[in-house]
Amino acid sequence: MRQHQPWGTRTMDSSEIQRFERILKIRLEETMRSLDRLGVETRSIDSDFPSDAADRCVMSVSKEALFHQSGERRVMVRMIEAARARIQQGTFGACIACGDDIDPRQIDALPWTPYCLRCQQGFEQEDELGYRSDWADRQITLKEGGLRSIQPA
Repeated sequence: MRQHQPWGTRTMDSSEIQRFERILKIRLEETMRSLDRLGVETRSIDSDFPSDAADRCVMSVSKEALFHQSGERRVMVRMIEAARARIQQGTFGACIACGDDIDPRQIDALPWTPYCLRCQQGFEQEDELGYRSDWADRQITLKEGGLRSIQPA
């Protein structure tokens, strides 16, 4: 069994933290604008009344695609908000699963990432193998109950 590491053993200086805070704020604003546009598109599809079965089918597929995109954007909003909360709590840059530092290159690529590469790969491998992963439950628990502990919902 792996020994638990202390949270955030790599310390980021304040300029790095501020840079990530700005990046996350901009990304959140972009994602929110995208959600608004998707909402407008969905409402415009709802206002069209298809005349035949083929049109209804196309409308249904279009709405499904828009709902899927909206869902992805909402997940992104939650991840960005959680990253901003980690900045406020002083745990940004530490994996929420094991406590190890997240590789700086990974944070540069995806500043909202909550997991180190090893934990992320473990969750993805569990998913590929069909194991039940409580990854989503962990996110919800962490968002509601604090970002320092992981407890299944």
